[in-house]
Amino acid sequence: MTKLLKRATGLALATALVSLPLLSGCTVMASSEQLAMLEEARKKAESAEADLNACKEERAQLEKELADKKAHLAKLRNDRDVVQKALSE
Repeated sequence: MTKLLKRATGLALATALVSLPLLSGCTVMASSEQLAMLEEARKKAESAEADLNACKEERAQLEKELADKKAHLAKLRNDRDVVQKALSE
């Protein structure tokens, strides 16, 4: 009987020692430092996305201006060709 009691006590003690670090050593939640780093990374990502959108808008505007200037140049060249043809006749 005492042998069984010693064995049960030893087993309970071993179980407690093994489970103690598992239950008390780990936290499920992030630390405040990790949360601050995450918030900073989120803000940087939002800023980068805003910069990207601004660049895309500027590029679209510049491409439209380029297309307008090319169309104007084509019209001027056409007018020049008409005038040169009229002068050569």
